[in-house]
Amino acid sequence: MTEMDMGISPRPPKKKKKKKQGFWKSIRLGLFPAKGDSTGEVVRKIVFLAALVILVVALVVMILHISLYISMEINAAVDENGNKTTTDAHIVEVKNRPPTQHEIEQLPSGSINEKYAGLYAENNDFVGWISIPGTNIDYPVVQCGDNDYYLHRAFDKTWLFEGTIFADYRGPITAEGMPHNTVIYGHNMLYKYRFTALTNYRKDVSFLKMSPVIDFNTLYGDGKYKIFSVFIVNWEDKYGEVFDYTGATYFKNQSEFYDYILECGDRSIYDTGVDVEYGDEFITLSTCDASTYMDLRLVVVARKVRPNESPKVDTSKIVRKKSIKYFKGYYQIYGNLWKGRTWDTSVVKGLDEYIKEHGLEDDPSNY
Repeated sequence: MTEMDMGISPRPPKKKKKKKQGFWKSIRLGLFPAKGDSTGEVVRKIVFLAALVILVVALVVMILHISLYISMEINAAVDENGNKTTTDAHIVEVKNRPPTQHEIEQLPSGSINEKYAGLYAENNDFVGWISIPGTNIDYPVVQCGDNDYYLHRAFDKTWLFEGTIFADYRGPITAEGMPHNTVIYGHNMLYKYRFTALTNYRKDVSFLKMSPVIDFNTLYGDGKYKIFSVFIVNWEDKYGEVFDYTGATYFKNQSEFYDYILECGDRSIYDTGVDVEYGDEFITLSTCDASTYMDLRLVVVARKVRPNESPKVDTSKIVRKKSIKYFKGYYQIYGNLWKGRTWDTSVVKGLDEYIKEHGLEDDPSNY
């Protein structure tokens, strides 16, 4: 007799136990696209993974930045005026203390700034000190046989990511004189570190009016420089025309000088009203600009105050220009196409005649 005939219910079939997935396999299947996933599920996983990567990178960058900031706070020094500075404490100490007679005797021939003897004794690549009143830019400047050595080296020549402020080797600073245009490089770090404070010139005309003069003192003399031009420039051909401002260390003749000044004036964000003439000495400060995805440089050009000239700048003449010369990549993002030359070229002695003679007029009425 069957079980049903005896009034007994048949036994249900045994269910097969599902094999549990391992933890890591569950994670893998939940995060990464797998065979059998729908299109929507694949897209969801890809978007999630991208967001996760961005989050991790952001956290790492934040931790590094916080570490850098804490390190800066711990190692911050105080200059001779009692102001907090990001310059290495030991360097500030050496700069502020009186040099020894032995250190003075080690200075190169022709040196007159004995106050820097201690710094030169510590590093014979030392050539001067740069500072901008109203900012925390207050650093030693070095110069050696190439433009790579101090990119990631401290003043004592040990490895340091933020590097040291250095002058272009192609314009040696010696007792015989300065180059026509001394190009000085510094990294654009966070928390207004190294040359980061220069970005304020690009952002705000009031900052330029507050700090229109740069101090650059060398072993061989002191100098103040009035800012003439502030501009950004691309560094890769794929983004448009490249203006190699770093190559203008010496001007062979007036034509080279005027061509350089025209580029600086046309590209400048501001019309500064600072007068310029052939034979003036310049410094050009250069740093990276991270305002876009492009490989850009922020450049500040200043001319040396002449003998018997007041170092004061008439800041009422500083205005933001209506037409600024940029480059193709910038125009594609922001528009603001070049609309012709609008700055006062008469502030450059002889430039108007040079423009007419060489057919370089760029009248806004033609746009």
